[in-house]
Amino acid sequence: MRGILDPAPAPGPIRLLVGTQLMLLVQTMLVFDAADGLPASLKAYLLACGVLGASALICAIRGESGEGEPWWKRPHDH
Repeated sequence: MRGILDPAPAPGPIRLLVGTQLMLLVQTMLVFDAADGLPASLKAYLLACGVLGASALICAIRGESGEGEPWWKRPHDH
């Protein structure tokens, strides 16, 4: 499927980006910017949230693989 930078993006990457991960990335940057002297455990948690948000952004830009139907919709031969 097409990513978010295509002229007609697919709904999957848009939902992935806008749904929660972009908000998570923005909130992480705001907390890092607003607070001075954060404990190390909170910095590690914010770093993990930032990595998750950035990876979701990259996946949304790339788009989904064009393998056709998902594995759960394919017919099963028994």
